[in-house]
Amino acid sequence: MKIEISDFYKKKGYVVAYVVMHKKMERRLVILRRKDGKTTSISYAKYLYTSKYCYDIAEGDHVDHINGNKLDDRIENLQVISGAYNQQKDHKRKEMVMRICPVCGEEFLFPKKDLSTHPNPCCSRRCGGKKSHWPKVTEEA
Repeated sequence: MKIEISDFYKKKGYVVAYVVMHKKMERRLVILRRKDGKTTSISYAKYLYTSKYCYDIAEGDHVDHINGNKLDDRIENLQVISGAYNQQKDHKRKEMVMRICPVCGEEFLFPKKDLSTHPNPCCSRRCGGKKSHWPKVTEEA
């Protein structure tokens, strides 16, 4: 959807802005186009924040959603944080499940979203390395 471009981005030479939904990341993006046809994209949250406060975010910093909802782009819900802190914050939000290591029998936490690609995970690389040498089991009918 085409939106009216902010004065901050007009001064940078952009002439057209479109908001699109990034389905995989479940967040909005802004595609900016210059007169010469070159385009770039940024998160809608970053676009709103930089347009409102008229300054560029330092490289390595991110515009973060305070409440964790990537579609809640209200200015009062946005903050600038370092990339390192953003990774820590996202790691804390992961839904974890308790698993039992098939090699050593220890209980450990594993990200629930990774179970589809790793249905029987090990607790560590050391145990995973031991498991990789197990003979492959084939079912015979």
